[in-house]
Amino acid sequence: MTAFPTVAIVLFVKNEFSDIAGWIAWHRALGVKTFFIFDDHSSDGTWAIIQSAAAVCDIRAMRTDPLAEPDFYLRQRNSFMAAAEMAKGQYDWIGFLDGDEYVYLKHQDSLPEFFSKFEHADAVALSWRIYGSSGRVVRPKVTTVEAFTQHSTPELGDNRLIKSFVRPEKLGNTYHNPHWYDIPVDRYVRPDGRPVNGQDANQEIDWNDAFVMHYICRSMEHYIQRIKRRLNADLSDSVVYWQHFDQNAVGDLEPLRLMPKVHRLLHDIYRVMIDRAIMTLRNTWDKIDVSKFGTANLEKKPDVYQLRSYFGTTLYFLRQENRVVHSTPENAQRYDMLSVYGAIHEKTPHVITFFYIEDGEIGNRRSLPLQYDNRLSSELVYNLRAFDGNRFAAYNPTTNLHIVFIPNPDAGQPQGVEQVAAERREAGEWEMFSLEKVDDIYYPENLAPLPFIPGNNTTIDEILMWLVDAPVAPRAEEFLRVLASIPASVREQVVQRVPGLLWTFV
Repeated sequence: MTAFPTVAIVLFVKNEFSDIAGWIAWHRALGVKTFFIFDDHSSDGTWAIIQSAAAVCDIRAMRTDPLAEPDFYLRQRNSFMAAAEMAKGQYDWIGFLDGDEYVYLKHQDSLPEFFSKFEHADAVALSWRIYGSSGRVVRPKVTTVEAFTQHSTPELGDNRLIKSFVRPEKLGNTYHNPHWYDIPVDRYVRPDGRPVNGQDANQEIDWNDAFVMHYICRSMEHYIQRIKRRLNADLSDSVVYWQHFDQNAVGDLEPLRLMPKVHRLLHDIYRVMIDRAIMTLRNTWDKIDVSKFGTANLEKKPDVYQLRSYFGTTLYFLRQENRVVHSTPENAQRYDMLSVYGAIHEKTPHVITFFYIEDGEIGNRRSLPLQYDNRLSSELVYNLRAFDGNRFAAYNPTTNLHIVFIPNPDAGQPQGVEQVAAERREAGEWEMFSLEKVDDIYYPENLAPLPFIPGNNTTIDEILMWLVDAPVAPRAEEFLRVLASIPASVREQVVQRVPGLLWTFV
């Protein structure tokens, strides 16, 4: 059996902190072996996120030199051609993309499988399919593919532009533009194997086999940032560009079929991002007056609880459907579900950390999949609200939305397995639960005991001093639990010290 070809992608990128991790995870899920990423001196944390992702994927990360080459177009040209040269003899195919472009395959699950069809070609031209804002104003926390699911029709002429994948050994020395490359026209084909129609980046629109999902607009917040970055270069201070490209005529959820695999990769990238944020903050010793702080006191082992809902059910992880539900112990055993617990620590009593144990490990390196909670973590930190009679509600510190136990599952769900979601602004009966202590479940003690009780009066200096002075770095859960216990203004000060790295979690 012939092995599938190897595929690399080169990306030229600037200031994509909210989307770059998802872009990398998407294309890695499609089987891209190596990424050549040229960061054009981002100022929003994009570079730090790329370096974090390089611990999970094969990324050759480089930075451009705007002083040596002030022209944006020429810096992009130099980056693309340098990557093509590095790819020679190493990869069978290399693609040239921007940070708002995502390849999609209609009939295959991987780019190596897709490119195994093109022994007769040295370049493949994929049409754009331009996506609109899906009505979003604010930059979403979810990945681009999940957030923007509505696209233009073929009547939008801009969809005629193509992006290319080429065999690096066959690439000539002339750089035409970011769309069309120096490959003999008789070896340049479309996704179905047909030859291109002339030597031009404008081609007949073809969305039947493969195409490039082009998210030109994304949210209005994205658009405003783009205008600021490219004002008087190729964009002007107007909404003309937005009105032209904000095309939402057709809804398409088919690409979401890849999201489970993308989320698994994102989970690993996010873990590295949090760890790097913690280590960066720990390296601030010379910026803090340590004399005014005390030393940490030992903290007792956290208490572990199960939640008992208004309906008498408890939380479980339904493994075969990869989601959190509420049900009875009998149904949990019937469907081989895992119990979901909550840990509460002595010094952060108004915060609960949800977790499950699989094969003796918390989360077994998988996310805890709670509907409408997009943090992709194996331990989810929630704030607690206390009511009379041992009743509580829990809300997401990033959205302020409460967990709700929904009594009637959608049609087609397993009998007795009911939906849980973090979506309610106010706490009523369906959002409330009691806490029942569990004595035989172990949850890790703090690696970095707190020298203070986090609360409304906590300062950024106290947070930094705790991180700097701790004998070892706290676990990600410890750090996020402390952030959930302090005012949003102080959290924002922490976030500003590590741009981009905490975007998903704070």
